[in-house]
Amino acid sequence: MYKKILAGVVFTALWSTGAIAAKFGIRSADALILASVRFISTGLIFGPYFLLHSKHRFWPRGSEWKPIIIYGLLNTTFTLGSFFAAQKYASAGMSTLFLAVAPLLMALFSSWFLGRKLSRFEIIGMLVAFSGLILSAASELPKGHIKPLGLVLLIIYMVSYACSSIYFSSIKRTLTNIVFNVWQVFTGGIMLLPFAFLFKDYHIHHLDTNLLLSMAWMVIVLSFIANQLWLYLVKIDTVKAAAWLYLAPVFGYALGYIFFNETITVFTISGTLLVIAGLVVAGRNKKAVKAVE
Repeated sequence: MYKKILAGVVFTALWSTGAIAAKFGIRSADALILASVRFISTGLIFGPYFLLHSKHRFWPRGSEWKPIIIYGLLNTTFTLGSFFAAQKYASAGMSTLFLAVAPLLMALFSSWFLGRKLSRFEIIGMLVAFSGLILSAASELPKGHIKPLGLVLLIIYMVSYACSSIYFSSIKRTLTNIVFNVWQVFTGGIMLLPFAFLFKDYHIHHLDTNLLLSMAWMVIVLSFIANQLWLYLVKIDTVKAAAWLYLAPVFGYALGYIFFNETITVFTISGTLLVIAGLVVAGRNKKAVKAVE
């Protein structure tokens, strides 16, 4: 039991460091080029590993490239690219709140486009969680803890996440999920490069220890260690695994305060509690969860 609890706490803490690592990274490089290099590096590092050690087929066939490219564009280029870009304009705590609430938008989109009926728990949970998100954002905007552009980028993140999830659920995959994920992250990173040049966000200002450590953390700790812990938790119990995500906003604000001296106010605490309450209510009777990217 203690092993499961420890794994859950460590996973949530590590998963919540995504915004922290990105904020350290953008001190040395522009956000979009940082994100692109991270995703391409993930593919280059883990691709050969799965090629040599996986018992399943690794190389995609002709017809399999289309869903890889589309999902990579939606999930990696737009979703994670906008999240990285937002770190210049939003606090770590606020970013983590959007991370936690994003799956609820996915549920809402699935009801619109896939005809999936929302339960009363999901509806109530969404209303409560989004109320908390609005409260937190409204309280942080005047203080500059989140700028309008940061808010827009995080909304793009949420919408893109929901769209990518809907698309993922609609395609038939012949590759294993792990292999498919390696390819979509790699191709998504490549497709992010033109956006970096389009928005002139391609400069690496300092090739220093800060950049190398932040990149190593994102590729090894987040993409590998945290994901392995997540798969371990999901294998034990998918519902209980999802419940650990409720703590992500708490870790997000705590880490933001520790590393960047981000202010925690009564409004942000209240908004965070509302988000957590909404997630708990919406998660009742949940039978399945999506893999963490």
